[in-house]
Amino acid sequence: MLPLMEQAFGWPFDPEEFEKTIKADPRLIDGCIGFCAVDEEKLVGYVGVMDLATRTLQNTVEMAGGIYGVATLPGHTRRGICGALLNRAHEYFKKRGYRFVFLTASPTIVAHGMYEKLGYFDVTSFPGVYKVKVKEEKKDNPPLEEPKLDFDRMLEIYCDYVKNRTGFVVRNKAYMKMLAKTHEIAARECIIAQRGYVIFKREKKQVRIRELIAHDQEEMNRLVGQAEDRAQRVVYGRAILDPALRKVCESRGFTVLEAGHGVLMVKELIANVSFNEAYGDVFFMSALDHF
Repeated sequence: MLPLMEQAFGWPFDPEEFEKTIKADPRLIDGCIGFCAVDEEKLVGYVGVMDLATRTLQNTVEMAGGIYGVATLPGHTRRGICGALLNRAHEYFKKRGYRFVFLTASPTIVAHGMYEKLGYFDVTSFPGVYKVKVKEEKKDNPPLEEPKLDFDRMLEIYCDYVKNRTGFVVRNKAYMKMLAKTHEIAARECIIAQRGYVIFKREKKQVRIRELIAHDQEEMNRLVGQAEDRAQRVVYGRAILDPALRKVCESRGFTVLEAGHGVLMVKELIANVSFNEAYGDVFFMSALDHF
């Protein structure tokens, strides 16, 4: 796995760390993890699989398939390896009774065309917000208390926020702890307010908003301001699916990209089953839900 993943994603695969991830991630713990292609005892292809809990328009929790880590070893491309592995993954999900399978991709890569040939189509792009702060900009937001990671409070805020949304919105305390572990979320990079919270990442002079959840635009504005205060020069966020949050960012001088290079794709595994009928136009996920 090491050369395969490093060549494809720049991921220096560590078997021991991956085993820890499998045990911590509820999306991986009960599945087969993935399918491999082997040529003369050499691993030449991989397609990862995971189980995704989703909420439908009927307010039911429905399990769906997730695809990750699609890779072919250099020198073995264009032989149909990934296509064969993906079809094997589709059969696996069908046997589990799943109606949909999701993956993330980009229209700018060759693989996007392969996914379309296999029946996938774009569900949503990932809008982004970007701002370069000027030196004269003053901090006009009073500081908020930075408590410890209160998963119960964050989960309460999140569940109330997504109560009328579908998609990757099924969370419990174990899922929150998994996010904190796999995304290395520290208390110093999380602000929990009365009606919302923001999780961000400091990257030198930059701050990346990883997830901002708030009940109203006033609280969104306050939390965006708190994230800005922690950035010296640049603050940005990807996968900002909430139009209200994008509007708040625009009012604060952010450049808003309504479409990004990244997209979420879906394949309907069963005939006469419609993604739109299952999830409608209120499908939601955040950057932390990427896989």
